[in-house]
Amino acid sequence: MNTHPAPMIGILGGYGNVGAAAARILAAEGGYRLRIGGRSAAAAWRIARQLGAGAAVVDASDSQSLTHFSRGCATVLDCSGTAFSLRGRVRASVLAAGVHYVGMTDDGGSRTPAGPRSAVLFTGLSGTLAGWVPRWLAEGLDSATRFSGWWGGLGAIPPHTAVSCLLGKRLAVDLPEEPYGAGGPATGPADGTGGRTTAPDAADDELRALAEELPSPAPPLPPHAVAVRRVLPEELRQQAYLLRLHEAHWHEVLKGPGVPAFLDRFALGRPAAGDGGALMAAARELARASLRDAAGSSPYQVMYGSLDGLTPDGTPVRRTALLHCTDVSGLVGVIASITTDEVTRGRVPSGVHVMAATLPPGDTADWITRHLPRTTARTTEVPTGGPGMMTSASPSARRPG
Repeated sequence: MNTHPAPMIGILGGYGNVGAAAARILAAEGGYRLRIGGRSAAAAWRIARQLGAGAAVVDASDSQSLTHFSRGCATVLDCSGTAFSLRGRVRASVLAAGVHYVGMTDDGGSRTPAGPRSAVLFTGLSGTLAGWVPRWLAEGLDSATRFSGWWGGLGAIPPHTAVSCLLGKRLAVDLPEEPYGAGGPATGPADGTGGRTTAPDAADDELRALAEELPSPAPPLPPHAVAVRRVLPEELRQQAYLLRLHEAHWHEVLKGPGVPAFLDRFALGRPAAGDGGALMAAARELARASLRDAAGSSPYQVMYGSLDGLTPDGTPVRRTALLHCTDVSGLVGVIASITTDEVTRGRVPSGVHVMAATLPPGDTADWITRHLPRTTARTTEVPTGGPGMMTSASPSARRPG
């Protein structure tokens, strides 16, 4: 008889949109005890009672409070949204307590490994998808040569998620022409235009051109895009190097007009790396712009990727991936929960990592479709010059109507 208790996972901010989604997913997966934490005892206990979990009041700005909250946990999942403003002190307190750390905000702290525990940081949805999808498509291939993908969406962006988005923009290279090739990543133009297209007519032209590049069957591109950005996130650059890709392309397809206009301004006057107050103010402005853009519309996220490579028997193929969901916070919650599961099970080495590099390729798609209704995540494989063959399809059960 096994007398060892199930591992404990503490969730800071476990009653916010992302934290509550992650808590429900981890509870549904089973095998863990959960501790919901935050400054509001009533909010923490409300979620805890629903899930049969424990609850505790914790102040993320107080190292003693964090140490007390972390005691007995295997991993702390930080969805509090305060990590960046505290410049890595939340992560440091959790790791000092001998506990793994998963942060849903890039906290701006050191990437240097400290101690035997693991720390994984979320660096924004676009960069995380750009780094995960090539790994998903490359599973089982002997080699890969070219990746191209795009991501687009519409929906309210929580302020702490906006922080990760803006930090990711500092690491992404804005590209007017060739995004990645034999000579390495290109750099953006000196005039700060960043290769973006903001005129609706020009955006529609680029969308049509992009659609022609995508192999059939291609998904419907988001209609009435206001801006299309060609970027190269750091997460994709890392995977391009590890997979030895000859080319890597990534686009962000934005509806608006508020979010594209804000990102234009941010690109021209990005706050200094140490100016946390300015970055938090920018994140709040981005969150407000996303709320205005999404007013009266149904939220969604769409991602599409294409990878050329060789199978182990030498057959050239093109693999494609499509992800479509309507629950933006739920999607981030799945990413948070499966990362926490991987860390707690000891599948992530010690040190500091970005989330895109630690997500299990195929299992992440399975978790997405299992836990998010009205969601599709599927891959196809097409022998070059030949008919297509579905290799994986996992649309989730759909709600009536």
